[in-house]
Amino acid sequence: MHAASTPKLIALDLDGTLLDHTGSMGERAVVAIETVVRAGHQVVIATGRPPHMAVPVTERLVGTVRHIVGGNGSIIATFPATLDEEPGLLHLTGFDIDDALNVIAVLRDHDSAFRFALATDAGFAHEPGFGELMPAAVHDEPVPDVTVIGGTQAFKLLAFHQRQSVHELIATVPNLIGGHTSTELLVSHMGAEAVEIGPADADKCTGLRWLCEHLGVVADDVIAIGDEWNDLTMLEWAGHGVAMGNAAERVKGVADEIIGTNSEDGVARFLESFLE
Repeated sequence: MHAASTPKLIALDLDGTLLDHTGSMGERAVVAIETVVRAGHQVVIATGRPPHMAVPVTERLVGTVRHIVGGNGSIIATFPATLDEEPGLLHLTGFDIDDALNVIAVLRDHDSAFRFALATDAGFAHEPGFGELMPAAVHDEPVPDVTVIGGTQAFKLLAFHQRQSVHELIATVPNLIGGHTSTELLVSHMGAEAVEIGPADADKCTGLRWLCEHLGVVADDVIAIGDEWNDLTMLEWAGHGVAMGNAAERVKGVADEIIGTNSEDGVARFLESFLE
């Protein structure tokens, strides 16, 4: 694919896409992103991570990237312009904290081996074992019970299990929590060995679409790159959907193009080719 005269918005997933298997962003990718932006295009981070967990692993993009679609589309923010700044909130799609607490209670009553991570308007907390599931370091200390965090709105609820795989959870959790919430909630795979539970109308596609409308960008001028199930709708909606070589087969099936893996500088190579 060659760079078009019309400026493009390039949405990049993080884990499994821009970040390698160690959770790091390579120098080649940083240079490629800087070059793309200098050429007049926009680069947006689109990730399952909340912004405060995404910025530390992408801080070398400060001053280059301007926006982030975080929390699987539930949190849209400006990217910090300097290392001293915090992400600037633009848009939130949450659900009532009571629904999140009900889900936690139902799953715990069913099986005490469930553990959780929760982001609300009061902050973020995670229970023991969460950090070991993440592809990059989680610096916050775990808490015994995430429900102590409080708040009125939940933006991200993650559930994981000591003995069950994420694919087993995707198959069982929807039936367990059905009818226990006032909002229709969707259970999806967020990339690690945990499932994300959130509003059915909040995903990377809806978040990216909101940002594009905010910026005056049409879908045909969007390139989306990802590797996991939570990238599916984003790749389908974008004018050009790109799957990583390490992507899930279902993701490859909806993509317009498949590139190298995240351990082979797949994103950097694609962006370099895009500018040729």
